[in-house]
Amino acid sequence: MTLEMAVLDRYRGKRVLIDANLLLLFLVGSYERGRIARFKRTAQFSVDDFDTLSAVLLQFSTIVTTPHILTEVSNLSNSLPEHLKTSWWEHFQETVGRFLEVYQPAAHIMSADSFDPFGLTDAAIHSAAAETLVLTEDFRLSGFLQTQGIDALNFRHLVQVL
Repeated sequence: MTLEMAVLDRYRGKRVLIDANLLLLFLVGSYERGRIARFKRTAQFSVDDFDTLSAVLLQFSTIVTTPHILTEVSNLSNSLPEHLKTSWWEHFQETVGRFLEVYQPAAHIMSADSFDPFGLTDAAIHSAAAETLVLTEDFRLSGFLQTQGIDALNFRHLVQVL
């Protein structure tokens, strides 16, 4: 069993926090699978990546997010075509409503050691990661979290072992 599978097994049925790019992939893919390749913010992913992410997320009882991740996803998705906006925002609202949103004041997050090298959104991930598996595609962030004793998996590594 690989390290990634062992970590995944340890958190199965528990909580997972996914970073903004993966959340955007999940939202776009669950909105319209074919849009993944056509939307500039998700074009680096494939439909297979979406399917893998969806299958992984089904293994958890709770998807955790932060206001900072949601703001980033909202801003990135704002460049979707205008004719999709009404149905997109309905989908966004409905899907995000099923997540557990963890909030900490920005001033608190900015006082952490992770703020300077990573910025607000990733520092918020670091802050919210207690008893939660972090799934990210950011190699630097996953490496940092692991050095801090936080379980984090890089999505690209996970795709290779699934």
